[in-house]
Amino acid sequence: MVIMNYKGGRLANRIYLFGHFIANAIEHQYALYNPEFDEYCPYFEATANNRFDNHRISIRIFKFHLADRIFSRLFRLWADITHRFFTTTPFYVLYRIFKTNDRHNVNFVLTDAAYLANAQTKTVITEGWVFRDHENFLKHSDDIRRYFTPVKQYRDEVAALMSSIRPVADMIVGVHIRRGDYTRYNNGNWYYNDAVYAEKMLQVQAQINATGKSCAFLICSNETVDITSYPASLRLFTGNRHFMVDLYGLAACDAIIGPPSTYSQWASFYGKVPLSFIFSKEEVMQIKPYQHAENP
Repeated sequence: MVIMNYKGGRLANRIYLFGHFIANAIEHQYALYNPEFDEYCPYFEATANNRFDNHRISIRIFKFHLADRIFSRLFRLWADITHRFFTTTPFYVLYRIFKTNDRHNVNFVLTDAAYLANAQTKTVITEGWVFRDHENFLKHSDDIRRYFTPVKQYRDEVAALMSSIRPVADMIVGVHIRRGDYTRYNNGNWYYNDAVYAEKMLQVQAQINATGKSCAFLICSNETVDITSYPASLRLFTGNRHFMVDLYGLAACDAIIGPPSTYSQWASFYGKVPLSFIFSKEEVMQIKPYQHAENP
């Protein structure tokens, strides 16, 4: 059995980490428990009902969420104290990995033979962000999408949002405007002002118009966006929506642009939607065909 004992980042980061463990657990048939997904459980069909088909995967061991939250916090405290003295005991094996020393191999690969042997025969505790199984993530990608399908409330809200935009243009381009923590993240290199986003949207619009099609832009952001700062020639749709509606609204678009982020990357993966990252202010934005790339 493997117990995930790490809260790393926000929603998309948690989905990706959980998704890699899910794929690995399905492929190698061991039990997986992730109490650290607790606050996001109500938003998805599988986690809200704690149902992962016939696989031994669970986000809870108690009937009530409060009991699980208390248990997970106590468990995390216990693991934090005991790991200082033991990484292997008669009761568990601890994999506490937040980064690797090899610049060219930044992940701990979950197909590691020793890890799998322990996962299948012992209790394993994992802590850290770098655990990955890219091969099986791709192999079981349809299951992962299904497990992270939003509950009906958010599916309905996304459907209503997109039905209000679809009649306006031939193509809908989702724009993820990420600010907030991006003032500091990566030295602020991916923090762009309205003028940069406007320029990139104009470039995308020109590309789409050149094919004889029209386009509109669905703006999703972690802050209020003043659309009066953008050229009138851009058809923009914005609003203060729940982050689940924004995330799966992006997944329902025909293409997505935005700075590098697991948020837009999950939307691209879930909806199989082309994603173009804005890596710099200078590059010319172009929409490219969808390519599977489940995390940065």
